[in-house]
Amino acid sequence: MDKSLLKSEWQKIFYFSLAIALIFAALSFNYFIAFSIVCALLLYSFIDEKLFVLLSIIVFISIVGGEVQKYRDVFTIFALLILTLYFLKRYGFEVNTFPKPPYVFNWLIIILLSSIFISGMISGLQIESVDALLRAIIFFLICYFYYAFLTLDENKSHIYYLLFGLFFSSLILSASVYYDFARSGFALFIFDILITRWAGTFGNPNSLALIISINIIFLIVIFFSNKVSQKIKLLFLPLLLLNYLIILFLTNSRAAILSLIIAVLFLFYHLQKRVILYLLSIIVMFFIAYLFIPFIQELVDTYLRLETVSQRDYLWKAGLDIMRDYPIFGVGPEQYPKYFYSYIPTSGSYFFNLYIILQKPHPHNYSLWLITENGILGWLSSLAIFGFYFFMATKLILWSKVNRDENYLFAVGLFSIGLLVFIRSFFEVEGVFSNGFISRDIPFWISYLILAYLYKINLANFKLRRSSE
Repeated sequence: MDKSLLKSEWQKIFYFSLAIALIFAALSFNYFIAFSIVCALLLYSFIDEKLFVLLSIIVFISIVGGEVQKYRDVFTIFALLILTLYFLKRYGFEVNTFPKPPYVFNWLIIILLSSIFISGMISGLQIESVDALLRAIIFFLICYFYYAFLTLDENKSHIYYLLFGLFFSSLILSASVYYDFARSGFALFIFDILITRWAGTFGNPNSLALIISINIIFLIVIFFSNKVSQKIKLLFLPLLLLNYLIILFLTNSRAAILSLIIAVLFLFYHLQKRVILYLLSIIVMFFIAYLFIPFIQELVDTYLRLETVSQRDYLWKAGLDIMRDYPIFGVGPEQYPKYFYSYIPTSGSYFFNLYIILQKPHPHNYSLWLITENGILGWLSSLAIFGFYFFMATKLILWSKVNRDENYLFAVGLFSIGLLVFIRSFFEVEGVFSNGFISRDIPFWISYLILAYLYKINLANFKLRRSSE
């Protein structure tokens, strides 16, 4: 072996050993964190960046609940550290070379962080508000690293690493749902006639249903893509779709199912109108069966839990009352649960057990939740999240509808996801932007990042075409 090469290897070993010693010395109060950082450095040294991005999405979404929940922060720091190392390896500290998202996306982040900061300051910097701000900053750092990852490849193949991260995460969560269902759910399913809801290790069936719904939209987009092989389309995607439909059924999330139906109809209207006729035929036949077959009617009514619909009146009214009393700056980030029970009438005493069921009560309307907590800035944040999203998606559709290429395919798919999340936001609050809760929000924000990335590329091409005309 060449002596210079041998010397170089020994230098690497020396510096790496020194780094390990310093890490354990600095974190002697908690060797678990020190060990995690060392593992992160080892992974960074030996794992390809593309593979780690995929793995990080799986960790963020599916490694939740149970015993691993207490190590959740460590996993987050672990993944964030490696993503930071990959980023610095490419760009160093030369800020001018950093990838720059579209201006509308930058303004969105500024609005959301400012809303949390200002409302938190005025409400007295409660510990929950400070925690919300820190979570949001970490969340957007992760989003930025994913955006930078997308910009590395001009052929847009990196988009698929993010999507497959979503798909594999959903398979892990699906397995946990099937495990719960097989262990105790089947008896409940038979004797309670569909009123039990499952979410596996994820814990929240409504949030899990949103993840599954977003994945279904992406699955349809990939099915129409020319970059995916026919074997995958014929063997893997149909099984994955069947799995998603079963899990969506078991979550029993009415808002997600309604929103998904509308979003899928919109998607097929742009991609394959003939499919809409088949879907509408199924819906019509099912509706006729519901009208004339009492057994089907009983099953559907039980599944839809129609008796609980009126309970949301209490939740919406409580949110509206809080909004009226704190219209300018709201009650502060993450402060809604502290005020909720003061606004619930005696007739709504059922909700005094809501902490046991949901841990955090909310008004079951995303815009109303933001307004109650952040006042006018919350209202502006709600408008910005969906307004900027639909602005970029609409522009992307207009720029690509002539060629109807992959840009168009993703444009209508991403618009459908926006439609899905927007409609669902009238009934639920999780999964849009929950002040930095990664596992709940990252699926929607992955779609936001892909949209911002494609928008910026096509904006540059559009300006180039106009200048050459």
